[in-house]
Amino acid sequence: MSHKKASYLTLAALTLLAGAYFWAAIELRDPGTRGSIGPGYFPVILSVLLVILCAISFVQTLRSEEDRVIRIPNLGFVAAALVLAGLFLIAWHFLDAFYAIAFAFVAALMTLFSPRGGVRQHAFNLTLALVLIAGVYGLFGFIMQVRF
Repeated sequence: MSHKKASYLTLAALTLLAGAYFWAAIELRDPGTRGSIGPGYFPVILSVLLVILCAISFVQTLRSEEDRVIRIPNLGFVAAALVLAGLFLIAWHFLDAFYAIAFAFVAALMTLFSPRGGVRQHAFNLTLALVLIAGVYGLFGFIMQVRF
């Protein structure tokens, strides 16, 4: 992939992220703070600044003469991790079983990125994923009483 194309894709993604952040910040408006600084003030400023900086970077990339090829090693692993992350979010949204889905997600990622396979490695990955998710549950579900 060329450097310019990668820059354009990244800037487009960041601009979309800034738009979503702006929209969420607008929702934070408090009717009692009419005309004054409220809880959404700082996030709105951040999102506007991000869009401005993306526009500046877009113009700089457009005006640059130099274009080089970017090689992404292990692109298949990156794509697989992104697909797994998307599936995790979709499953969490529809199934409402965060800890079980998070366990499956972490175990799948650990298995995907394991340098070697084998029964012992898979058992270690599953055990470590279980300990990690148990720690997340202990901290958020038990101590902080946060419901996912």
